[in-house]
Amino acid sequence: MSKKPKIAIALGGGAARGLAHIVILEALDELGVKPSFISGCSIGALLGAAYASGLSAAAIREHALSVLGTPGSAAKQLFWPKNGNRNSKAINLSLFRPISLNGIGLVQLVSPPGMAARIEDTEIPFCVVSTDFYSGAEVTIDQGDLETAVAASIAIPGVISAPKLNGRVMIDGAYTNPVPVAQARRSGCDILVGIDVTGRPRLPEDKGGADPGPVELMLGATQIMQKRIIHMQNTLARPDVFISPNIHSFSAHEFLKIEEILAAAEPEREALKRRLEPLLAAAG
Repeated sequence: MSKKPKIAIALGGGAARGLAHIVILEALDELGVKPSFISGCSIGALLGAAYASGLSAAAIREHALSVLGTPGSAAKQLFWPKNGNRNSKAINLSLFRPISLNGIGLVQLVSPPGMAARIEDTEIPFCVVSTDFYSGAEVTIDQGDLETAVAASIAIPGVISAPKLNGRVMIDGAYTNPVPVAQARRSGCDILVGIDVTGRPRLPEDKGGADPGPVELMLGATQIMQKRIIHMQNTLARPDVFISPNIHSFSAHEFLKIEEILAAAEPEREALKRRLEPLLAAAG
């Protein structure tokens, strides 16, 4: 009797574009495939944490739509955090510092019910990738408080603050490893799937013919850098399936376009199945 092949999946960073991960996770559920390992970076860490905790992709979609489906629902969540818990506040308000998002509060805000408390408690083995700000080193987090780990991976300097991790200042994992395929490969998997939601700089036709402004130039330059990192990581880890949904026309902050992002990623549902099925058959 042949044993089932082990499938590891690496979920990448891309801010709002990362909502496309939900479609990929739904495809796995439809195939009846349960990953043996999940690695996540940035929004991939957030969605990966929910999936690794045992939530179905359908439940993750439902919760994401309930939080981001309308401007009103998103505003309600931001300004009236659940349970009135001070630590759940997603916005840091201060007379003396610029307004920013609180990483822990943001994770608590958008995380669906049923998330594991600690990484060791997830149903599927899981790790998160973050970046040590001072050393510039990639940091793999595979134990400890799950919310803290995810908050460390989504921290965007000047936008989303993160808690210190063992005394270290952490920033977004996408600065060092946007799609953590190496961590997934090291799990001993038979099949490695990588999901890249970094996107490319938006073309003029994506935004009404306008040239990029200063902020868009900065964000686009970061995307170019991250694409080069992804290429180098893939050369080393050699994913068996690598998916890049067509979500390039969306900006990093357009979370309220969740329905459009999910629709844009929809073709990858069947594409992933077509590419995985023969690998599963061969490995089984």
